[in-house]
Amino acid sequence: MAVDSYLELFTTLFGWQWYGVIWDVLSDTGIIYIPFIIIVIETWRKAARGGSYGNVHDLALRSLEIEFYVAIFVALIAGPPAVTLTPDMLRYEPPPTLTEANPPVATPSTPQSNYGSAGAFSGTPTSVKIPVWWYTVLALSKGFNHAILAGIPDARGIRQVQQQATLATISDSKVRDEAAQFYAECFVPARSKYLRDKPSSSTIDDLLDEYGKDDPDWVGSHVYRAIYYPNMRSMRQVAGWPYDPGRDVDYDPDLPHQWGQPTCEQWWSDTDNGLRAKIVDLPEASTLRNVLSAAASYFANWFPSTNNIAEKTTDMAARKALDNSRVEVMTAYQPDDMGAYDSPFNPYNTVQHIAAGAGATVTHFTLGTLLTAMKPMLPIAQALLLMIVYALLPLIVVISGYSLSMLVLAGLGIFTINFWTVLWKLARWIDENLTVAMHPGTLDGMLAWFASPGGMVGATTKALLLDIMLAMMMIGMPVIWTMLMGWVGVRIGADINNAFKESTNPAKTKGGIPKKIKSKGK
Repeated sequence: MAVDSYLELFTTLFGWQWYGVIWDVLSDTGIIYIPFIIIVIETWRKAARGGSYGNVHDLALRSLEIEFYVAIFVALIAGPPAVTLTPDMLRYEPPPTLTEANPPVATPSTPQSNYGSAGAFSGTPTSVKIPVWWYTVLALSKGFNHAILAGIPDARGIRQVQQQATLATISDSKVRDEAAQFYAECFVPARSKYLRDKPSSSTIDDLLDEYGKDDPDWVGSHVYRAIYYPNMRSMRQVAGWPYDPGRDVDYDPDLPHQWGQPTCEQWWSDTDNGLRAKIVDLPEASTLRNVLSAAASYFANWFPSTNNIAEKTTDMAARKALDNSRVEVMTAYQPDDMGAYDSPFNPYNTVQHIAAGAGATVTHFTLGTLLTAMKPMLPIAQALLLMIVYALLPLIVVISGYSLSMLVLAGLGIFTINFWTVLWKLARWIDENLTVAMHPGTLDGMLAWFASPGGMVGATTKALLLDIMLAMMMIGMPVIWTMLMGWVGVRIGADINNAFKESTNPAKTKGGIPKKIKSKGK
């Protein structure tokens, strides 16, 4: 039997284990027999009110038989645990992601998660028993849901890239200090020269075309690496860089020199000791680079081919880590790519862009943070809610008086909660396709937006729009679905109750004689 989350592997077993515990308590105390006593009393009371003393016995006996048979039937199929469910019968098949196309199947014995290990949900029962009716409801709802899930294309995880982009940072304080030194001693002078000289050449044009117009706006600019960084050096010694007498000629050769002063190009791009390598080797930036590379491979079939994809994904990871660490603070004016192209020299438009960008960015950050916490929380809430429902079903069965409508309502409730998984997968698929549709162009542009969805005003507006739509779908669709199924359950339950009353209530009488009997006597 397939379940819908790692946690549900364990909550399913514990929920039905507690079902058995509660049912045993109700059985041992005799509470399970109280509904039958109430049926007898209510049947005689209704019969006495509906006819004279002479036909009360016949009416009561007829109604009692029907109600008793129905109650016994419900009690037998929905009360005592009967069908065995073992941990080996449960499995969870995680959906594929960008970094893991075929994730391993999880079972209670091999949970592939922290659940079931280190004391978390330990003591999982080796087997539990489930009443026939609830086992049928569970098997049908899970089978129906997973048949639909198999027909919905998998969303490969654009949101995973964005989430990792928010987590990418320079966690090592020494690397962060070195990045700040590089920013002050290499990037700021190079940036000042570039803005002052406004150089133009085919080499610069080719680099801007290849790496984007905003390439000069960050410390790892390929333009600066081509025209400035090779001829610039650090102003102070840099820890980890050995002294080079051929390069560090301004040193007094007679004085001790612990470290050297690399050129800015060496300092940034050296594969072993370069600053970029140090940044992307940190866990957070490394993970971002990996998911960006996986996204590039996955979306390469839908976008025009691009060059130097490994170089670009490494740059994106390093740039996002620098940005999140607040090492890089300079940004450039960009037009609104929602369609407008207002002049940056218009003061009103400039203020408008700044205000809109600031408001959208703050809202996007807040809502994005909520989405990041909400998406993994929803399956957990679903698993815990199902566990509680399973555990409390014995009380519902008994308190309902072994009602037929209870079977339908509770069965629909379990099916409804399980169906949330289908709605969430549909929401993720819609969100991913809307994201791609709203960012047409090259693979470079798509990856750049994945890594930094809150850059310019237009991009932030799109990101905010997508966040709002995803939140509405992830929460709104289950709420609407649950309300509709609740209405359906109430209607079906009412119809069952009405039909049952018509079969158990004596025909409307006049003077103690049923109408049908009286009409036959005419």
